Amino acid sequence: MGGEAGGLNKAAMASTPKEVLNWYLYFCSWIICTSGGMHGWNAANISGIMSMKDFKNSFHWSSYTSAELTNLTGWVTSIIVLGGVIGSLVSAPLNDVLGRKKTLIGSGALYLVGCIIQISTSSNINQVIGARALEGFAGGIGTVTGTMYVSEISPKAVRGLMGGFFSANTLLGIALGYWTNYGCLINVSPNSHWQWRIPLITQMIPGIFLVVFIPFVIESPRWLCMHGKGDKAHQQLAKLRRLPMDHDFVMQEYTDIAASIEADKDKNVSWFGLCRDLKNDTTLRRRFILVLLVQIGFNFSGGNSITYYETSILTTIGITGNSAYLFSSIYGMMKLGAGLFYPLVCAERFGRRKMLLFGGIVDVICTAYVAAYLGAANGQKPAGKAAVAALCIFAVGYGLSWSPVAFGLNGELFPNHLRAKIMSICLTLQYLVNFLLVRYFGNIAAGIGSDGPFILFSVVSAALLLYFFFALPETKGIALEHMDELFAGHSITNGLRSRKVHREANSLELQAQESFKEPIKVSPAVPEHIEGRV
Repeated sequence: MGGEAGGLNKAAMASTPKEVLNWYLYFCSWIICTSGGMHGWNAANISGIMSMKDFKNSFHWSSYTSAELTNLTGWVTSIIVLGGVIGSLVSAPLNDVLGRKKTLIGSGALYLVGCIIQISTSSNINQVIGARALEGFAGGIGTVTGTMYVSEISPKAVRGLMGGFFSANTLLGIALGYWTNYGCLINVSPNSHWQWRIPLITQMIPGIFLVVFIPFVIESPRWLCMHGKGDKAHQQLAKLRRLPMDHDFVMQEYTDIAASIEADKDKNVSWFGLCRDLKNDTTLRRRFILVLLVQIGFNFSGGNSITYYETSILTTIGITGNSAYLFSSIYGMMKLGAGLFYPLVCAERFGRRKMLLFGGIVDVICTAYVAAYLGAANGQKPAGKAAVAALCIFAVGYGLSWSPVAFGLNGELFPNHLRAKIMSICLTLQYLVNFLLVRYFGNIAAGIGSDGPFILFSVVSAALLLYFFFALPETKGIALEHMDELFAGHSITNGLRSRKVHREANSLELQAQESFKEPIKVSPAVPEHIEGRV
């Protein structure tokens, strides 16, 4: 941490030309990461929408029994996550065949279709459920593609900053979803369809951004190299870095990518090949298991469940009516503030490991307190205010840890030829766990008490954070092609030997720089004008 200032990794920045941090890099990264807003907006607005008078009347809420209504609202809320499970699964072949750019444009278009279907209904709840499933499907594709895409175009010195934009966009969608609900509640008649339709219209914004602006973003140079388009990859990399194609920084970065893909060109990239590599490659298996556990922790932190059921949780604590909507909006802004603070200040200054452990511990304390308050059920006003404060502090901890780190690690740790497939598996698990928690949150609370979900969140999160303390090394400042070196030690000591591992990884990169002028055999992925410089 000493040598770093202003939120950047000073050691990595020392070898990064100033031209690399240009407006086009920030533009590309932010637009790619608006894919996170598709999920965030949908997650935030539905709880408030279902509590609006005209929505309940339009979809005949009063005709259902209490048990039926619990199940119905559970499906309306969670179906978007189930759609995300399927979307994240199919994202791997789409990304491998179509590329990151076309896949992300397609996900934005599908999302817009789902929004239009949902907006057009007036009384058919099944149409709402089907539309949200399609929106979730598009969001699942966008989540895998967006996090992978931005990690592949980012220079290593600011990869945490760029990757943090995805979480920031997700949290921005959550905040805007909450505030739109609140604005409609106080400004639109409760008897008007527009009170709940306006929030549904505004959630189209992320999809519009993707469809309109992604055509101006470069394709991933790594994907181009993997498909034998080395010349174009080199040109696109130079365009993104705002440097000449023969500049040493561009040449070194490109040849590092090309050499890595050259080394992997004979490997089996099928699902069978992935299973074989996971069996035979110890460092790959360690990374895979670690990221799977991070995705589980991301959901068991409670962040997603609280977002979906914010209004219901606040009612349990004693905050109802307009006050509940206002608090939800403030809660969303606190999440967003933390989500922006992470990439701008923390990602490259403190690193992923420290932020996950710090924010995760804060969240464990907060969920444990809320569980204790709900379990006591004494209704004391000071204790209730403290529970509300705990939720606010939780939002900050979540925005600084689980939210950005879960997506960032997923995009950083895996080799080029397997990245799409492994990320697809990891995010499918994330969506699946999220679906189960969101779908049955109400049932758990009804069955074992309102404190039950929060006890579960605090216990599981604490256990996983203990494991990450030992197993998770720091990834900042390391090129994607050298991530395997961070996991060369024992699976439960890599976290404790982070500094040593960083020195070893940096040493390997220096060796690679020294051998920069040594010739290698040219392949279709490596243009002839690079021969003799790789």
